[in-house]
Amino acid sequence: MQILRNLADGITRRRLTTPARMILDLVEPFGFLASQTALFVRPLTPFGRWRDYLTALDDEASWKVLHHLINHRDS
Repeated sequence: MQILRNLADGITRRRLTTPARMILDLVEPFGFLASQTALFVRPLTPFGRWRDYLTALDDEASWKVLHHLINHRDS
């Protein structure tokens, strides 16, 4: 959960909340596919922060949590 908070903080700090909301709204109906894509891409990414983000987003509920965090950081 902390990695998702860090990701949401980074998105808001860079003022990318609107594009992130749009992407998350588009991905929401395909949450299962998004989580499976994260699982597929994870072995192809180097260790470190990117791998941690993909590990955190390999669950469908995590996408909803990230969406919730971004919505509440902006308001």
